[in-house]
Amino acid sequence: MEHLAAGLVLVTAITALNAVLTLALVRRWRSLTSSPPDAHDHHDHHGHEGHDGAPDLGIAPGSRMPVFSAVAADGSAVTRETLIGRPALVAFLSLDCSGCDDSLPAFAERARRVREAGGRVLATVVGVDAAGSELAARLRDLADHVVPEFLDAPVGARFGARYYPGFAHYDADGIAVTAGVGLAALDAPDDVRDVRDGVRMDTRDGETAAR
Repeated sequence: MEHLAAGLVLVTAITALNAVLTLALVRRWRSLTSSPPDAHDHHDHHGHEGHDGAPDLGIAPGSRMPVFSAVAADGSAVTRETLIGRPALVAFLSLDCSGCDDSLPAFAERARRVREAGGRVLATVVGVDAAGSELAARLRDLADHVVPEFLDAPVGARFGARYYPGFAHYDADGIAVTAGVGLAALDAPDDVRDVRDGVRMDTRDGETAAR
């Protein structure tokens, strides 16, 4: 009986700990998937503000793609080396984000242009059943790699993404050319110029050249 009682106490403690951890993950997920602030108050939940008052995704133009490792929905491994060497478009999406569904048509067009230019497209989907979700299924024809993530979103966290839907466009050297929250990130001009350390990078349909 003593062993039975001890076992019941242990099971109860583990169950309680699991509930606490799950609640913490859910709260973090909801904070990430919350809509960006209104136009007059563009601050993310970390208190950062982007250029021209826009919400700051957390990925600054000129920053380097982080080292990461993930398993795609088809079971293949995806790492930084998978994308480096050609332009790359990365999307950060969530099942608990109505704006993510709304962004798919524009994302599809941008992804098509990047892939036709020889680039690669990575899309992450965060949610409890992200792997079997309709959103992940719709992305299979749009992206080269679809990575389902649980609520802690390890890949998104490595990149520094703070909001959904978020998008980042990297050049062949793994340098972020443009990044942002929502459709505005996909509506960037055909020529995106970033002047850093005397080097100007011109991007046209995923092609980058230093001048």
